[in-house]
Amino acid sequence: MIDPAFLPFAAVLERLASFNPEIVDEAAGVRSYIHTCEIEMPVELDVVRGDDGALQIGSAPPLYYVDTTFRPSFHRVRFIVETPQHSDGD
Repeated sequence: MIDPAFLPFAAVLERLASFNPEIVDEAAGVRSYIHTCEIEMPVELDVVRGDDGALQIGSAPPLYYVDTTFRPSFHRVRFIVETPQHSDGD
């Protein structure tokens, strides 16, 4: 079982990619589109065997920023989502 502090990595990627690329303010008559979203972040990873025996990768933001003589090595993840280009006729 994954530690409750860790979210399955596939769920993190799914949530990062599930945004509405269209931003609309009808009152102001403004419509914007996000074509590319890039996120880079430090991450702690945890690999465990699930109840079904399959390996699972869990992830969480770094939990500890403690000055010690030995620092943990954090992984960095860069995630880029590109949406189809939008034109006014579509």
